[in-house]
Amino acid sequence: MGNILVLDDEQGMRDMLQMMLEEEGYNVTTVPGIAEATAAVKQNVYDLIISDLRLEDGNGIDFLSTVKEISPFSSVIIITAYATLESALKAIRIGAYDYILKPFKIDMLRNTVRNAFQKKTLVEENLYLRELADRANIYDNIVAESRIIRNLIDLSYKAAQSDANIMITGESGVGKEMFARFIHKNSRRKEEPFIAINCGALPENLLESELFGYVTGAFTGANKNKEGLFVVANKGTIFLDEISETTNNFQVKLLRVIQEQEIRPVGSSSVKKIDVRIIAASNKDMSVMVEEGSFRKDLYYRINVIPVHIPPLRERREDIPLLADHFLRQYGNNRKKLAPDALEMLLRYEFPGNVRELQNIIERVCVLTQGSLITKEDLYFLEPSGEEGYGETALIPLKEVEKRHLLRVLRACEGNKSRAADILGVSRKFIYSKVKEYQLDENEA
Repeated sequence: MGNILVLDDEQGMRDMLQMMLEEEGYNVTTVPGIAEATAAVKQNVYDLIISDLRLEDGNGIDFLSTVKEISPFSSVIIITAYATLESALKAIRIGAYDYILKPFKIDMLRNTVRNAFQKKTLVEENLYLRELADRANIYDNIVAESRIIRNLIDLSYKAAQSDANIMITGESGVGKEMFARFIHKNSRRKEEPFIAINCGALPENLLESELFGYVTGAFTGANKNKEGLFVVANKGTIFLDEISETTNNFQVKLLRVIQEQEIRPVGSSSVKKIDVRIIAASNKDMSVMVEEGSFRKDLYYRINVIPVHIPPLRERREDIPLLADHFLRQYGNNRKKLAPDALEMLLRYEFPGNVRELQNIIERVCVLTQGSLITKEDLYFLEPSGEEGYGETALIPLKEVEKRHLLRVLRACEGNKSRAADILGVSRKFIYSKVKEYQLDENEA
């Protein structure tokens, strides 16, 4: 029925309580002193602890405080022949379930024990139901139908319960920051700051001053002290997006932050202690970068304690209808619907910009489409044309698909890379890197 620990320095009382409780079906352990009781609580889980108030090696109130630190979900009943109002109130305030005076009737103690177990069962059921409700709400925040994303949600929820550093990988637009925020929201740090910074958007010196802060006179223009984002995020979570874009020099400094849990502002000789959980992200294969020597192995192992890889949208097409419906409700105010031929086109499309691109596509057609029904014709900009086609019959490598689509978008934007980045749901840096990678003609792009 349950595990009970009895703490009393009188052998007769221990024997009587053990006999009575075992007759009720409980598993009972008895100890004569606080030292033995503390060791027992550290090694075993007890549903209920019955302790005398006055003991040869201390008192039950002090032991109650110890129990609440080691095993907060154990119920505690204090029994004593030396009752005072002050001791009773203190015991209840610290967390005792009840306070019983000696001599007591066996039936009264028996009923008190039963009530303690009933209350504990009720509390555990409420906690379980609350967790189920929380888990249900979690799925509302990340729109997914595919088993792989559901499994990632479960993994991220478990990871959130620890303080381990996490490495999230996946192509641009898959939702890496969304998962990072999800982890923070479900962690013990949820009431503290969540700070996100794109490491690839800043040069090394600016990134360092943003994260670590600086003191007056550290460099030209530093006319006052500035707190770094690590200090701003103290007790909370910092999200280092595109960490793969950082330099070796910066990686050395970040490694020291993780190892020492302290930061040194630029230009300062003193350090500041911090307590920050790091979630890093990259759209590159970090293991390959480590093998090539372009990313430090020691830092990689420090941040890759729990890896979370988010697959591209094209590998989980069953999520497309649900995501499209979600964005339609967001941008179409529940007045827009996808025609079957339009949904079919989306299901065939490769989505190089992933979920972010789908979001931008739906927002675009919601703004430009007059009627309530979005048809295939409204998605004309996704249609294959001539030799640049990449529909079902075009069996070409995925890289070629990305190259051709990027070129089409850039032409539609008349070479404006910022507009192309917005349409595709990626960064301008991503556009520039792809133009260079595919050696696109700048006149065409």
